[in-house]
This record gives sequence, structure tokens and C-alpha cells, in this order.
Amino acid sequence: MQIFLYLCALIWNFMRKNGLFLLLTVLLSTPIEAQTLQQSYLDYIARFRATAIEHQTTHGIPASITLAQGLLESAAGQSELARNANNHFGIKCTSDWQGDTYRYDDDRRDECFRKYNHADSSYADHARFLMRPRYKELFNLPVTDYKGWAYGLSQCGYATDPNYPEKLIKIIEDYGLAQTTSDQPAQQSTAPVVKPDTVYAIDTVELAEEQTFREASSKMGTVSLYHEHRTGYQNGNRYIVVNDGESFQTLSYLLTMSEKRLRKINDATDGRELQPGDRVYLYPKPRRADKKHARYYVRTGDTAWSISQKFCFKMKTIYDLNDIPYGTPLTTRQELRLR
Repeated sequence: MQIFLYLCALIWNFMRKNGLFLLLTVLLSTPIEAQTLQQSYLDYIARFRATAIEHQTTHGIPASITLAQGLLESAAGQSELARNANNHFGIKCTSDWQGDTYRYDDDRRDECFRKYNHADSSYADHARFLMRPRYKELFNLPVTDYKGWAYGLSQCGYATDPNYPEKLIKIIEDYGLAQTTSDQPAQQSTAPVVKPDTVYAIDTVELAEEQTFREASSKMGTVSLYHEHRTGYQNGNRYIVVNDGESFQTLSYLLTMSEKRLRKINDATDGRELQPGDRVYLYPKPRRADKKHARYYVRTGDTAWSISQKFCFKMKTIYDLNDIPYGTPLTTRQELRLR
């Protein structure tokens, strides 16, 4: 017994002198749930960071706010709404919502929430949701003013939790999300920032594009299409974002072009149908992605078509540049050359 006590004393002194006791105390005092939660937050940020930056560039919504709201509302993608309805922002049904729904107990029992086919659609709808006049004043704030946006969202009625702004701010500061915003200021983008209540007449947009692109655009005139759809630019080409219930047929009618041509422009001659949140380009896509996206690692759910639509280049390029037989399914984490 004396030998055992003597050995325990030696171990204790060794740990104390080398700081190991303090380290052990910290590790034991940190809840396992907190350690897991932190990693889940980091994984979530890595997954949606590019999407948040894209929405900042296109719409003027701070990437830090988008990520913080997604993390908070979806519990880093682990909430019931996120898992069962792909709803990452807690957006409820409104009178104009015509998509799928999901019933969930929130402020009241059995409330109606929007349901999406995939998480990207939830992110797209979040950006569209903030285009409402209710949030118009927020877009007068700099994208770097995440605190102003956090308090502004609460004042505009986005959430009923009185501590909502403080929770967003804490997430942004704890995980360094402000850097995500400051790295990608919207004013440095070559695409115009989409603001609420802006009239998007395609023939009045001033862009340093090729003359042929501007001439083709001007012929379309001012059409309601750009009032009813989110729109942006990728790799020098304009796109619109598909709404619920739309198809190549309905969009071709609005664009006054044949469905065959619209499908050819978007590599959809195989008869594929559109999903809400998909991009539809208005002019032929370039053969290669831009220099910023020369390489890409395939993510779960990616297809050659979705990648070519995301970065705006011809789908055939993926197979040609990477020596892959045409039509071969891609594998997760596969590295692709895009130019």
C-alpha cells in the first residue's frame, strides 16, 4: 500500500510540474457535446462558405450573416427541419409559397414550414426571402457591419427570440466569420449586387462584357422575368434562378426562345427537368470555367451537369479535360480540372 501511495505521489508531482494536470483538468471539464458541436460547426462552415460568399457577391447579403443564421437555425445542419425538410433558415410558409411543406412545433403547435429538395434550395430561398421590402433598409448597411445586420434582422421581425442578434454575433465572432465577409466585399465583384425593389432591365445593365453579349441582351428589352427571378452573373454569362413549378418550357416562353435552344445552351438536351434553385443561363456557356475555378473537388451529390451549371462552362469539358468517358458518374472527392 505504501508503495502504491508513493507511486501516486510521483505521478502527481510529474504531471503538476509539466502542466499535464492542468491540461487533463481542461479536457475533462469540457463537455463532449461541446467538442462535437464545435467540429460540426466547422464542418458546416466548410460546406456552405462558398455559397454564402456567392450570395454576398450577387445579392449583397453578408456571408457572415448567412452562415451564422444557417448555423443557428439548423443547429449546424442537425435540426429536425434541416434533416427532414432541408430547411436551414427556419423559414415558414407564407401566402405566396407554393412548394412542399413540413409541419413542426415552433412558436405554436404544428406550424407550416417550407420544405426543399436539397440544402442549396434552402440557401437560395433564404436570399430570395431577404429581398422582400420588409428587409430593404438592411441593404443600406455595409456587408462588413454584421452587428447592424444582426440587430436589423431582429427589428424587421425575422425571429421572435429577443436574444437572436446576440446569438448571431457570438457565432460570427467565435468562428471568425467576419473574415469570410471582409475577404469578399461585394463591391469588388464584377457582377452587380442585387438589391430589393431594383428594376432589372437587362438592356440597361452596364457591364464590361463583349459587344456581342451586350447586343444580344439589349434585344430582350425590359421584361417582367427579371422582376420575378433572382439573377446573377457567372463566368461572364447571365443566369436566372429557377422558381418552384418552372420548367424549360415555361422559361423558354418567357425568354421568347425555343425550348430546344434553351436546353442546348444549358446542356439539358437529355430531357432533364429543372429543380427550384437551379441556374438557367441565357447565352451559350464558355468552354472552360474562369481562372478562379480551375480545379474542383467533387462533393456529395455533385454531377457533371450541376458542376458545369455552377461555374458556367460546357459540361463536355469535364469529360474531355479529365479523360473520363462521357456520362461516367463522378465520385466524391474526385479532383477535376475545369480549364
